[in-house]
Amino acid sequence: MGHFKVNKKDIFFILKHQLKYGSLCLLERYRDLNEKMFDMVVNEALNLAQGFVDPLQEIGEKWGVKFEGGKVFCSPEFRNAFKLFGRDGWIATSRDPEYGGQGFPHMMRIVVNDFMYGACQAFNMAPSLTHGAAHLIESFASEELKRCYVPKMFGGVWSGTMCLTEPDAGSNLGGIQTIAYREGNHFKIKGSKIFISWGDHDLSENIIHLLLARIEGAPEGVRRISLFIVPKFRVNPDGLIGDQNDVICERVEEKLGLHASPTCELNFGSHDGCIGYLCGDENMGLAHMFQMMNAARINSGVSGMALASTAYQNALGYAKMRVQGGDIAGRREGGVRIMDHPDVRRMLLWMKAAVEGMRSMIYTGAYWSDFALEMSDGAEKRHYQNLVDFITPIIKACCSEIGFRVCETALQCFGGYGYMKDYPLEQYLRDVKILSLYEGTNGIQSMDLLGRKMRINDGAPFKAFMTEIEEFCEKNINHPTLGKEVESLSVVVKRLSEVAMGMSNTSKSDPLQWASNTYPALMCFGDVTMAWRLLDMALIAQCIIDDGGGDAFYVGKRMQATYFIGVTLPLTMARIDTCLREGREIVEMPEDGF
Repeated sequence: MGHFKVNKKDIFFILKHQLKYGSLCLLERYRDLNEKMFDMVVNEALNLAQGFVDPLQEIGEKWGVKFEGGKVFCSPEFRNAFKLFGRDGWIATSRDPEYGGQGFPHMMRIVVNDFMYGACQAFNMAPSLTHGAAHLIESFASEELKRCYVPKMFGGVWSGTMCLTEPDAGSNLGGIQTIAYREGNHFKIKGSKIFISWGDHDLSENIIHLLLARIEGAPEGVRRISLFIVPKFRVNPDGLIGDQNDVICERVEEKLGLHASPTCELNFGSHDGCIGYLCGDENMGLAHMFQMMNAARINSGVSGMALASTAYQNALGYAKMRVQGGDIAGRREGGVRIMDHPDVRRMLLWMKAAVEGMRSMIYTGAYWSDFALEMSDGAEKRHYQNLVDFITPIIKACCSEIGFRVCETALQCFGGYGYMKDYPLEQYLRDVKILSLYEGTNGIQSMDLLGRKMRINDGAPFKAFMTEIEEFCEKNINHPTLGKEVESLSVVVKRLSEVAMGMSNTSKSDPLQWASNTYPALMCFGDVTMAWRLLDMALIAQCIIDDGGGDAFYVGKRMQATYFIGVTLPLTMARIDTCLREGREIVEMPEDGF
């Protein structure tokens, strides 16, 4: 049996009881679908992850990536898997059938990615990036370019990447030096990109790079960057692959983890022969690219949660069978399972609450995204758009950060064996670390949340988000079983709202002091969001218990919430108070004092 593990009952509890995801069929786009179809997708995706993708984790780690003669080679099993993903529709589960998509709700893509990232993160990055690149073309390119590229990318014949980072630019995309020179109906591209995930490989017949560059003569700054489609091999008018397009892989990075995912340095036009095609409007490239960047930020959170989930399940399984030590309370003689040791139970309960809180937070954001994208224009649609805007950096930062901590804690449950390659925990820990760095570090996410997301549209994203939680607390604060926990959440939410507003004012008067405190503030929003989602699940479970239908599964939902509220929110409140402290050590510490 493989290493990837997930509790399907937990998944369906969130989807069917908490979110009632069948209600998405009320939207016009999904009127011909039903909840049974959604259930089928979930079950088939889980079967695929467990039976087909899971073995790739170990295969990929052993095979790695081979870079020979300027070409990148991956394991044959990865090539077969990528073709299957395209052939069976997994790359484009939620995309328009006109271009080869399956037409399911947007949130189904997130659920599918949950399983696939958990089974093998290194592999699933390839179809996920391909989906994002193809959807960029689908959203912004000319009809001719859409017809040429999108179906073959959704079908897994061609793959895709996002090419942003440059050696001297990093996260400062305004510093991009790659230039696009006009030449008839296309552009000549010249420049270098680094840290390009799946930038070169042999999984597909062609690789389509979605690249940011500055058109020759355009002024400096982020507002004058354009987006280009740059294939590895040129595409002839008949749609067949032509000559190589002067896109050269210079090297493959050696990394801490994700050894089966080639991270490449690419040179474009070093022989003056790289052709690219404008995707969307000139000088609007960064605005267009944010569609893929925001999706990648969500997927970073999904991946962090998914690895945390399988790490926890592995730790739970190990704790149930590993016999070590005696019963410290003297309840029985002889050795006991480590599941019976209080400190191991502490770690397991925290991991369970963290994983379920993260998963519910992510699925809720995905559920909102369908309403934000598919509802008719109006106040309700704008409300959901604001919710998605606000929760995106929270999902990315918190789930990548907490996901790492869960993997670390799961390794601890194994004791010395967790440090050995005999078990999957050490690989999970190495693979998950990159997620706090991807798509803008978590520090960048915190400045986005406490800066732009607090200000745009007169603070509409912040107001929409706080309204959701405040209304939940108001509705449930007198609950006979969980009212005390709801009240605790309400107190923290009120204080966090006050501090966030205060920090918003500080961002104008003292931006350095503001920036030094945005990260802890973002993590407070994460704590509050997870507490809210866990309490929501607990209330549903308690209702089932009160009706006489509850068992240990539902008791677990209640206890994970009361535990998380009891041990996390007091720490959250303390951390909130640090966000407005007057001490200026961070900004005034002399450089030589470090």
